[in-house]
Amino acid sequence: MKIAIVGAGVGGTKLIELFQEISGVDLLTVVDKNMQSQGIELARKHGVKCTANIEDIDAQVEMIIEATGNANVLEHIKRLYEGKKRIVESDVAQMMMFIVDKQIDMRKRLNFQLEEINSTSTKLHSEMNKIVNNTEDLNVINRALTNSSEQSRHFIELTDEMTRAVNKITQSIKILGLNANIEAARAGEHGRGFSVVATEVQKMSDSTSDFAKQISELLTSLRLENESILVEISKLNDISTEQQTVTTHAKEIVDQLKNI
Repeated sequence: MKIAIVGAGVGGTKLIELFQEISGVDLLTVVDKNMQSQGIELARKHGVKCTANIEDIDAQVEMIIEATGNANVLEHIKRLYEGKKRIVESDVAQMMMFIVDKQIDMRKRLNFQLEEINSTSTKLHSEMNKIVNNTEDLNVINRALTNSSEQSRHFIELTDEMTRAVNKITQSIKILGLNANIEAARAGEHGRGFSVVATEVQKMSDSTSDFAKQISELLTSLRLENESILVEISKLNDISTEQQTVTTHAKEIVDQLKNI
């Protein structure tokens, strides 16, 4: 459809904008007495023929839209082109302008919403990246804690073995002291001094045995606490893994939204 618009004021300008976006519509001529009007300037930008005379409307034009609302202008158009070209009067043109206004308003609101979505998506993308990085850092810390707990368990086992060895040595010293007391008793007056030493050795053995027992009990408590820590770390690892999966999935969704 090849058309011409008579009147390049506010209404005509809106019609020019509308027809430039509609495929199948070819705007050939824009007419207005004011050749510096907004509509004329817009038409020139789009390479549309502009004229101040209705008589100069392109011969190929099939439809003329009267957008001035002036009865005299409409009568002039009818005298020249009625029966030759289809003439759209200003009331229909006003309906078109109304549609254009609604379209422009809708487009502005849509663009605003798209900008808001894009801005929100960008912020979400940034925050999701931080969460992913924090989750990865948390996984590193969890692995370090697991390694530390495993090493602690290993050291506890070694210390426990050393404590058992000390217990064995203590028992041997205690037996040695007992035997020394027996021999000192047999020696009578000559073995009295040696008996004192043997008794002190036995006391020291008993004290060492008590300390070894306390250390053993402490190691048992440490072992139990370490096992509890390992259980909690395992739970934390499961939570971190699940969080990382969910966060990565959410980040992919945000990325898709951002690229729309």
